[in-house]
Amino acid sequence: MDIGPPDGGHVAAPRSGREEALSDAGCGAPVIMVVSGAARELRTSVGGASTVVDATSIEAGFDGARRLARLETRPHAAWSQELLGQRSGGGFRRALNASVPQKSVGSLVWQVLDDLPAALLISGYSWMRLARLAGQDPAGLVPPEVLPRMTDLCSGWRDGGVAVESVRLGRGVPVQDCPPATDLGGSDPEAWHSMPVLRADWMRRRRCVDVSPLGNGTTEIWAMFRDTIAESDGAEVVLHEYSLSLSLVTSDDEGPLIATVEATPHVLPFPECPAAATAVAALAGHRLLALPSLVPHVLEGVGSCTHLNDLLRSVGGGAPSMVAAGTAG
Repeated sequence: MDIGPPDGGHVAAPRSGREEALSDAGCGAPVIMVVSGAARELRTSVGGASTVVDATSIEAGFDGARRLARLETRPHAAWSQELLGQRSGGGFRRALNASVPQKSVGSLVWQVLDDLPAALLISGYSWMRLARLAGQDPAGLVPPEVLPRMTDLCSGWRDGGVAVESVRLGRGVPVQDCPPATDLGGSDPEAWHSMPVLRADWMRRRRCVDVSPLGNGTTEIWAMFRDTIAESDGAEVVLHEYSLSLSLVTSDDEGPLIATVEATPHVLPFPECPAAATAVAALAGHRLLALPSLVPHVLEGVGSCTHLNDLLRSVGGGAPSMVAAGTAG
């Protein structure tokens, strides 16, 4: 999923964009942020042959108030147009779940649309980082009332932590040194669907969920996500990266149970962020299918990571159908 200004423009300054590039499509305001997303489900046989089971792509445009102003889905999903006008923050996922037909819950298009709020959340990092590199005052880049809203929201924004104290002392939000993005494909040419070169100042979120039936009623899931930003010289650097390992056991008609779950932090912005990883152990013993509704209640406050929670929710939303298909043969 790629996030940036319209028509491939560069992020020019905080809270600005190429507003003239796209007119609105239902909200009465110009589009200033574009999100392009794609997803693919691939099934690999024991012999190594791969078959594409499903594929989808979307392009969404948001206005300055972060309302969904235009949306194109491929293949076309008519029900998705009911989301036009929804803000990307609180309430978007409720509106999505109210609009989606039952047969499409857990589908690829549903999963990509479910990730739009997270995409808009991480997009703010692009303009903030660029502005700081351009020499703007870090304190002036902090939205008003950010501390009451963010303090203790997650592990990285805990009271007394590096991020909160930096803002409290007028230094703005700390900007990390981002490591170069390594190749995720390795020697497997089918590991990922095709993606264009990430444009300068744009952000990208990649996510992979790999389901492996082991027989004897057990299944392993490996999942990861990575958020990157493209530098002006074309290099991609990493802002967030986590991986997950889950083992499942067959239960009953209500789906498999999570026997073990482990989260591994790889790249995170603040020193306190990795502490959220240990909290995922509380999900053991619960049903895989329950993760989307369970995670926000079990993993919250300083015992949580917003982005790790999104990865867990996506595993619970998409993996059950893959587990069922894999164990069926």
